[in-house]
Amino acid sequence: MFNLLISSGEDSWQNGTYEMPHSRVAIEYTVDQISERYKSLNPEAIEELKSFPCIFVVENEPIPSKIGYISDVRIRSETVVIHFEFDPIIPELPVGAIEALKSEIDLGRWELSRTHWAIKDESLFEILVRRNYVNQQQVEASFLRRNPPSASSSEDGGGKKIFIVHGHDDLAKLEASKFVSDLGLEPIILHQQASAGMTIIEKIEHYSGEGVGFGIVLYTPCDTGAKVGALTASYRARQNVVFEHGYLIAKLGRSNVTALVKGNIETPNDISGVVYVSLDHEGNWKTELLRELRGAGYQV
Repeated sequence: MFNLLISSGEDSWQNGTYEMPHSRVAIEYTVDQISERYKSLNPEAIEELKSFPCIFVVENEPIPSKIGYISDVRIRSETVVIHFEFDPIIPELPVGAIEALKSEIDLGRWELSRTHWAIKDESLFEILVRRNYVNQQQVEASFLRRNPPSASSSEDGGGKKIFIVHGHDDLAKLEASKFVSDLGLEPIILHQQASAGMTIIEKIEHYSGEGVGFGIVLYTPCDTGAKVGALTASYRARQNVVFEHGYLIAKLGRSNVTALVKGNIETPNDISGVVYVSLDHEGNWKTELLRELRGAGYQV
């Protein structure tokens, strides 16, 4: 997920604050599900939006665009005041970069000509690294700057850490992470952890170690697949989700891993006795997941 802020004035992003009509926040060029989550700008929504990177753009890109984060949002009668800061590690994007990335960042046809605040369900830094606008070392350094290791990060956490495996559905990831945090437990999400030179499998081994006593695996319809020769395809979770699901079962035990399944999606047919819980809109999954956590020995 990332924020996209577009303004008409070339001096809009010079002073660290910008005022915008509330009617243009999280509504235009934002998919309905995401808009419903954020357009109210309640305190919970603001905190989530502050955690997403943000691209600051001037309409039609007469000058380079910059990347940073929203630091605060103040709500007035008809406007919102946005406080922000640029990331000193991530380089600015050259003129024309936003247009060049339009298909990858889900940019609307006339979006570059409209002052607004949109929220996009895309992984910004993955895209920028792939297109060579930034490198992985800069992304890692930026993460460490915003998330410096604390003294408590080396402690085992007394089994209070919950490892969350996910695909491209950021809303599902946020819902699961918030549920875990609200229980007083610590969600461990791999892409939010520093790589420190580790490969992906080394990161999984490292961050699913001490203090992690339970795993939540999000099966969301991120990919499609079918047998060779089949005329139709089915929705599937990403391959990394299936792999990490099996890894957590082997490491934590089958009873300590629960899969949350969103919609009509294929699940592995060779893992018997696995707990699958429907990630329903009504929130019944929370009750079922709570039951599984208690069954695993968590005092929640």
